Amino acid sequence: MIRQTLIEAAGNLLASWQRSLLALLGIVVGAGAVISMLHAGTMARQETIRQFRQMGTDTLILRADSPQGLGNFRLGDIESVPQFVPTVREIAPFMIGGGPIAYEGQNRNAGFLGATPEFAQVARLPMAQGRFLSAFDRFELHAVLGSDIAQQLSQPFAPIRTGSQLRIGRYVFTVIGILEPTLMNPMLPVDINGTVFLSLPNARRVMALPQLSMAIARLQTDADPDVATVQLQQHLGPGLRDATLNVLSARQLIAGMNSQVRLVALLLGAVGSIALVLGGVGVMNIMLMSVSERKREIGIRLAIGARRRDVRRLFLAEALILSVLGAVLGVALGFAGGFGFAWMSGWQVSFSALAAPLGAGVSLAVGVFFGFYPAVMAARLDPIEALRSE
Repeated sequence: MIRQTLIEAAGNLLASWQRSLLALLGIVVGAGAVISMLHAGTMARQETIRQFRQMGTDTLILRADSPQGLGNFRLGDIESVPQFVPTVREIAPFMIGGGPIAYEGQNRNAGFLGATPEFAQVARLPMAQGRFLSAFDRFELHAVLGSDIAQQLSQPFAPIRTGSQLRIGRYVFTVIGILEPTLMNPMLPVDINGTVFLSLPNARRVMALPQLSMAIARLQTDADPDVATVQLQQHLGPGLRDATLNVLSARQLIAGMNSQVRLVALLLGAVGSIALVLGGVGVMNIMLMSVSERKREIGIRLAIGARRRDVRRLFLAEALILSVLGAVLGVALGFAGGFGFAWMSGWQVSFSALAAPLGAGVSLAVGVFFGFYPAVMAARLDPIEALRSE
């Protein structure tokens, strides 16, 4: 009985294939939108975690809630932290500024970062050419360039490289190193790729506010960031006078960004669900039109002994077939959309385990839900009135 009903329902859909195709298209687009958006949310989460893993989850950023930053401290006060805070392996204070730089007639605005030699190791900065600043470069006019600023200053016949000289303010600096392109570090307030790195004494020469801004610290293996935060606040907090030392850990950012990504994924899923509901409305409209056009057929079925539940089952079978086909094609479209999103964003392909079953299940539920009302209407038709219709 069920097999016969499904065969007959499929034949009815094929008889009006153009209308059925429109209803199917709505389900496919809706299911595909839900699935692809869930995949996009998963890929965004995985990309966030990948960036933090590359940056290191054992990293802390120290800053003070005052305009002076860490300016109340001397350099030695910060550099001696690992001796007094056992959970900290290394620490690198730095100062932030910016201004114009010039090279071979090219003028650009760039960010300046006055750093100690430990900064490259703590922040995990890979070198493409040359080396990073060392203790011997404290008073030498040496600079290290991020990849983007080096590319912007380069010319076809005068590429910037180690040994090149550029002007910053009244001083001519020699480039001793160029960094490889790095991912954006959410913990640092600068874009590493567009930054010029100088020693702290040289940074004081070219910066308008030459004072320590922040510090980046790296923890000992298996050290608890919460314990390290308390120890750092107890050690450095009293030296800030009226300000408060804020310590931000990579794990805190990961937790916060995971929460944001989940919220964005839910919003994307909600937007896709709207498209799916609209597809369900399309199914209902087309099924209602089918009931209106097939009143005489329904009347004949009822007149020759068909039960009302048989008529209802027939129209539900048509809605179910549309929903199943829409779910299958929607899953394929959703995975294709996920691949397209990964290709356009340059992210690694990572799919959500729940996207396909959730999207397919919701599309089936929506199709059956919106097909139920037309099926009930068809079953409730009066046979005599239906036979009189043309």
